[in-house]
Amino acid sequence: MQKEKLQISQYVLKHPVMREKETYKKNYINVLEYFVKKYAGQDAYALGMLELYKKKLLDHPKEYAYQDEEIRNMIKSVTARKMKKFLFFSYRYCLVTDILFMCAFDDQEQSERICQEMLEIYGKKHGKKLMQLCFAIKNGEAIRNKRDQTDYMLECVKKNREFLQKKRKNILVTANMSAGKSTLLNALIGKKVNRTQSEACTAKTHYLFNKAFEDSLSGKLDFDLDLDAAYDVLMKDHSSNTGTEISIGTKFCSPGAADMPVCFIDTPGVNFSLDRVHRKISRADIVNIHYDLMVYVLNGKNLGTADDRRHLDFVFENYKGEIVFVVNKLDHFKAKEDSVSDTIRQVREDLEQTGYQNPVICPVSAYAAYLARQDMQGEELNEDEREELERLHRKLNKEEYQFHRYYQEKYSITETGDDRNQQLLLHSGILSLEKILYEER
Repeated sequence: MQKEKLQISQYVLKHPVMREKETYKKNYINVLEYFVKKYAGQDAYALGMLELYKKKLLDHPKEYAYQDEEIRNMIKSVTARKMKKFLFFSYRYCLVTDILFMCAFDDQEQSERICQEMLEIYGKKHGKKLMQLCFAIKNGEAIRNKRDQTDYMLECVKKNREFLQKKRKNILVTANMSAGKSTLLNALIGKKVNRTQSEACTAKTHYLFNKAFEDSLSGKLDFDLDLDAAYDVLMKDHSSNTGTEISIGTKFCSPGAADMPVCFIDTPGVNFSLDRVHRKISRADIVNIHYDLMVYVLNGKNLGTADDRRHLDFVFENYKGEIVFVVNKLDHFKAKEDSVSDTIRQVREDLEQTGYQNPVICPVSAYAAYLARQDMQGEELNEDEREELERLHRKLNKEEYQFHRYYQEKYSITETGDDRNQQLLLHSGILSLEKILYEER
């Protein structure tokens, strides 16, 4: 399966069939499965969507069993059913939209074959509207002058097409252990999709894709595909995945990435002492993967280590593209003992001595940004997280720890409203960093 398909957002949670009785929903799913088996039986993504529909539409998915007898009669029965909300309309066009979305989203020849079979089943009476619908789905257009149950579904298909047609920005993220790389990524995405330092490390490269629109679902490709990956699935690697990649698709919460295809490529920590495979994979990624920008994360509490010097030298020798150096964890500095401005100046001098010219240095508190976004979205924080959020509100309200002030003027952001968490996002430096990451180059 192409991992890039994880950028596709789903509309199943607002599916009109959701209102129907279980018997009808089972028949509807059965018809979908017939077409998936026939036209996309080897397509992992189509099969994953089918499983998603079973999980979300059926009240008791384990009681469902596929039946292929009298399938034509079942199709006619399903398509003849009148919708509860729109009694004038049946589900026939809703069904076609689902089938094409599952089986032929990026395959026009396949789409035409499916439409031809549906035309034979529906007959001449519905032929004109069916062909209009097939054309609209293939080309991401709306059906004019007639509103029906497919409006929302077609709009979602259109958004997906427009989103995937844009050029994606690939951003590789690298760091030594304990720099806060995973926390930074969780903050940028606005959701916890990456395990942090306190949890088990993995020698896998994670591809984190932004989706076309918010569908309240996170998908994960890790040996098998789960388009509705629960938290414990996201936090645990599949034991049967013998490869070196895991891919996740979710809608990023950052306004800067709202309509922008972005993929963060999260490489393993290069100095994990228990497993040298981590460094090998990270170095191979840096040299071999195509990406538009590198983010190198430094631990502001522990700068100038031998591990960082070795990795900085490797990056300098093997990567000649654009780099953003993120200095994290500066919120741990103590008054009268540490200086944010002196630290940034020292980092700049060290990087220039290594050979980096005019390095872009971005101070942040990734943890402050992560907690602020979690709280803004109504995610439950435990007692320790709530106390830490309050501490960071107080600390980053002090001028020295308002990290956005240390960015160049063109990346400065001054107005964020009166919301405390929005102010914390500003002071954490994450908004200025996002402005750099997502700007057009």
